[in-house]
Amino acid sequence: MFRRMRGRWPPRKSFSLVVLLGIAALSELPVPARAQGVKTLSGRWQASAMRSAWSVGDWSEACGPKPEGGAATAGPVTIKQQGGELTIDGAGRSYSTTQCWEQFPGLVRSSHSGGQRGWQTVCSSAPSDPRQTRVVTRVMASDDYITFDETGQYQFVVKGQNCTASVRRSRSFRLIQREGEAPVLAPGPTASARPKPHEPTPKRCTEPGEPARLEVRPSRKLMRPGEEFTFRALVLDAGGCALGSAPNWRVVTPNAPVKLLGPGKIKVDEAAPESELTLSASVGDRALSVVVEIASKERYDALLEAGNFTESGESTDAAVVAIASRSVGGRSTVVEDRARSRRRIFVAVVGGAALLLGVLGLILVIRSRRRAKSDVPLSPVPFQPPAAPSVPPPPGGMICPTCRTEYPLQAQFCEADGNRLVPFGPGGDARGPTGGICPVCGQGYDPGVSACPKHLEELVPAAVWAARTQQPAGIMICPICGTQYPGDGRFCGSDGAALVPVN
Repeated sequence: MFRRMRGRWPPRKSFSLVVLLGIAALSELPVPARAQGVKTLSGRWQASAMRSAWSVGDWSEACGPKPEGGAATAGPVTIKQQGGELTIDGAGRSYSTTQCWEQFPGLVRSSHSGGQRGWQTVCSSAPSDPRQTRVVTRVMASDDYITFDETGQYQFVVKGQNCTASVRRSRSFRLIQREGEAPVLAPGPTASARPKPHEPTPKRCTEPGEPARLEVRPSRKLMRPGEEFTFRALVLDAGGCALGSAPNWRVVTPNAPVKLLGPGKIKVDEAAPESELTLSASVGDRALSVVVEIASKERYDALLEAGNFTESGESTDAAVVAIASRSVGGRSTVVEDRARSRRRIFVAVVGGAALLLGVLGLILVIRSRRRAKSDVPLSPVPFQPPAAPSVPPPPGGMICPTCRTEYPLQAQFCEADGNRLVPFGPGGDARGPTGGICPVCGQGYDPGVSACPKHLEELVPAAVWAARTQQPAGIMICPICGTQYPGDGRFCGSDGAALVPVN
């Protein structure tokens, strides 16, 4: 039988038939899932426009033109995920998660970490480079949404002049079609159909406690030129009971195109350009910041469609800060009245003592002049050896390692940032590297410290912090020793305590 089949069946046709049957059998086998259910990020995405918000501190003519720009246009991009990293092509340029977006000369990568859904890259300049730069780039991803965030700090020394600036860049990417899958037909709910975020209702208590927390909603607001908006602020005690007190509001960004109409209520100018500004709400010695982003109608609608904001242009989270002071929003107004009366008594006692010392000094001056005019002394004066000549104290003083401000020898703390002063020897040079300041508490730290140990926030240069925080006019007082300072003071120079305004 086999001999008859072998004579009738050509070998080449049998080989071709076997191959076709094998391919058909393999096509029926199930395809294993990719990477244990983790979807690839490779495919076509839609990138939003990159926003670049600059904050310039000290910048003289020797520094050259002020830094600006660095944005990128919106548009479709192609993303490839290989070896745990992403490569993004399109909408401005090609970029990889192994590098920083900033391409400043002399900037090299100092650290990098990444995984399937998150990457961080730190780039910095050489320690010997007079143009000190540090850039931190973060990329976070979900299955269909990617966010890009980069912060940069620049501190140059040009012809003996300090040049300081900082920038924050951000953009997002929305999935159009994943590699190997059909295009996304339904992009998700529109802004009008998106549900509003749930806001917890504060408790109304008959006997609320001391203020413990300040909440402001939203933490970020998207607005168009000419619009008005009121932020919602709550001062709560430890049990979540609402207090009747309200925070103090001010516009932190200088020359911002907005007007503060009332507590938390702002209006954007009709001719306001696209920009980003910061508002501050404070209770006692604690403050928090909220961000207002001014956008054109086209970009406003695009940001709403991207899902970053609610239908009213609000972020879904709140800005929260713990209140450490016990002197604001207390249980009743009797506490505030007693504090005011004690302050008045203290001022009266100090004024009376100064007046008494002035009268005694005038009497001593008059008596010394009368004694000098008399030829014969009224009583014999015993012989006293001449006193040794007093040695004048060595020149010099104290200096703040954060902002490099000089103080007299008896000072202990910096009045601007609360950092402990260090001796400043005679003939020394006041110039040198400045430290950083925590943007949450305003505490200054020595050069070399990069983050606040209390709030784990990245420090900003002292010059940038000084430009952002402009204290209102008035008088400040130390709650510990009672020493008064001008309105631009923030900390007591004797004990380093945070100052409070005099009501």
